[in-house]
Amino acid sequence: MRYLTVSQAAEALQLSVPTIKRYIYDGELQSTKLPGGQHRIAVSEVERLLRPDEARPEGGAPTAEATPEERLAVLERWATELEAEIERLSASLSVISRYCSSMCEEQAEAVDVPQAGPHSRVQVLGPGCRRCDELHALTVEVLQEMGRSDVQIEHTRDLAAIAAFGPIVTPGLVVDDELVLTGRVPDKQALRELLTDHLK
Repeated sequence: MRYLTVSQAAEALQLSVPTIKRYIYDGELQSTKLPGGQHRIAVSEVERLLRPDEARPEGGAPTAEATPEERLAVLERWATELEAEIERLSASLSVISRYCSSMCEEQAEAVDVPQAGPHSRVQVLGPGCRRCDELHALTVEVLQEMGRSDVQIEHTRDLAAIAAFGPIVTPGLVVDDELVLTGRVPDKQALRELLTDHLK
């Protein structure tokens, strides 16, 4: 049986090397792992993905028989996914850059983090990326379902206020001035448990 390297498989499927590796780790593409850790992919696996009559991972390469419209749809989906990831990374890099700048300034003004009021306060940290907005909306929904109308919720977009919590990866979640989550949007049940554990 003939085998291909990850790079060769990526070229044959018209995908990037990271995408091929993700398919391998997700179990959507079978591979053989060599003692040195390299992956080798059987030609039959590549041909399986190229055949139009068999299932292909979501976002996979168009087949030879694909119409121009189908190819365009795949490319548009890839572009949308990449734009969302770039947006998230840009927001996180802005926060880290602001934090590093403030640490380097010899006489940087102290950033006051508002103290919690008599009721619990939840802050979603994020300058406006899609995942930040998703976390804010999900947090509002979960708090409403929990019947916690006493909890004050804020969406903190100011980079200086976000950087006060450290060089975090957005989105972040703060409960009563304690950073409890960074870099991801949990599912509803996980968020409910997190809030239950940290709210007064």
